[in-house]
Amino acid sequence: MKFNRISKIALMAAGLSFMFSCNDDRLDLLPILDTPADQAINDVEDMQRALNVAYGSIGSTGAMGLNGLVYPELMSDNAFVSLTNDGYFVGVNAMNWTDASGDVSAMWGAFYVAVRNANIVIYADLPAEILNTPEAQAVIAQAKAIRGMAYFYLYQYYSPSPDLDANSPYGIVINNMPYEPGNPPLARSTAPETVTAILSDLNDALAYAPDTAPNKYTFTKTTVNFLLAKVYLYIKDNQKAMQHANAVLAQAGSGFYNFVSNDDYLDYFTSADNTGKQENRPETIWEVPQDVNFNFSVNAHMGAFFARTGQHRSILYRPVFKDTFAASDIRKPLFENSGLAGDDPAGVFIKKYQRTNDEGPFTQNIKVFRMTEAKFLLWEAMAKAGQGADALAAVNDFAVSRGGLGNYSGDALTAVLTEKQKEFFAEGTRFLDLKSNSLPIVKVSNCPSNCNIPASDKLFVMPIPFGELNLNPNMVQTPGW
Repeated sequence: MKFNRISKIALMAAGLSFMFSCNDDRLDLLPILDTPADQAINDVEDMQRALNVAYGSIGSTGAMGLNGLVYPELMSDNAFVSLTNDGYFVGVNAMNWTDASGDVSAMWGAFYVAVRNANIVIYADLPAEILNTPEAQAVIAQAKAIRGMAYFYLYQYYSPSPDLDANSPYGIVINNMPYEPGNPPLARSTAPETVTAILSDLNDALAYAPDTAPNKYTFTKTTVNFLLAKVYLYIKDNQKAMQHANAVLAQAGSGFYNFVSNDDYLDYFTSADNTGKQENRPETIWEVPQDVNFNFSVNAHMGAFFARTGQHRSILYRPVFKDTFAASDIRKPLFENSGLAGDDPAGVFIKKYQRTNDEGPFTQNIKVFRMTEAKFLLWEAMAKAGQGADALAAVNDFAVSRGGLGNYSGDALTAVLTEKQKEFFAEGTRFLDLKSNSLPIVKVSNCPSNCNIPASDKLFVMPIPFGELNLNPNMVQTPGW
């Protein structure tokens, strides 16, 4: 069974976030656990069960199980929703942020549910002799990593890029307190306060997170180092970004972590007849588990939208992007040769997500973080830290190793981001890379609206959901919305 660490209740909670908007997913909902928070946790085993719920929340369809990967694809120059669609993600595709669509509130609510559920673990009211055990400390560390990660993604979507305004007063809500039904509504922190909270959680987590795990659904020190590399790169601390990226890369060859080989590359994404070639692989740092009994199913699994055979098949890639891959590139076979009728130009489906594998429909685990991305985090930091020549040489070597041309020249950062776009399409990185580097969004085709967006445009910052503003008198909207 894949779910040796994820409880049934966690997956039930994960599926719910796709169906409800912000009024049902606010910070102050009752805990998912059926008993009151102050009675739910009596020992380390109870802490672990509550942690499983927090894992289910961060991997939910509103967070990193679906929306956290789909939104950045449609909001960038990568993918689009076909004109032949049944209504899913149309507002995201147009970047038409309205509460009526639920797009704005879905991600906000899902990440704050993860914060709330992590807090239940972090602030467990237990005796010191229990909380100070290595087992309890490891559980708390994972909960802090989940909370820090949730804050980081909220910050990236709902606040201005530090590249444009590192001192913005419009950070996110920092909810670092035990759950209580009567807690007062919280105001937004500043951007610097938000960054401090993110780094505090992740650095605390790094001290006690487990070195390894029985599966790729559990955060380890390597997961936390990976997150820290991403955070430091986002806030322009390139030296620390390199430090933590190198800590991740140092784990390659350890057995639990390594880089996917060219021979295994296509199977890593597309093997439908052997799940073992896809899931819990050394290349994967963290993935969201799915199995025949507990999965996001027909209306929420990635395969339902990306796969050519998916019930809601409608997310396609622009042919101009496919054409950037050399014929010899091992990644080019990840593109189909056809799309859907009505699109001009016709888009193409991709094969990174299947509707069905040997375990049944919608059972493919969802890869979120990969070892190879740590290379790109390192090279991007190098390019920004005066080591552009070395970064350019490294990214050219990588492109050649994938069967590409490896003919990048000139600006190293441009080369790194271009090759990263090719390596991680459909994996939820592109929009955030454009935002963090103050680059515009240019959708050259298949675009219903908002096709050329300057880096300073308000569309790079999602608005605070109306439901949150309506229920929280201390909340303020981001200017421009």
